[in-house]
Amino acid sequence: MNLLKSKYISLGMMFLILAIILSAVSNVNDLFIGMIYGISLGILILGLLVNQKSLRLCNR
Repeated sequence: MNLLKSKYISLGMMFLILAIILSAVSNVNDLFIGMIYGISLGILILGLLVNQKSLRLCNR
């Protein structure tokens, strides 16, 4: 549950949900949808790395 408390994970999930909804509902350009997917994946990876780094420091 520590992952869901991270602000990066929450923000990345919101961008991912936004991209999925926009691609299904709207007639938005594929470039824009691809950028939102890329932003969401980048934020999620950043959140996982930050969270892993903080967990590694707590175990010492």
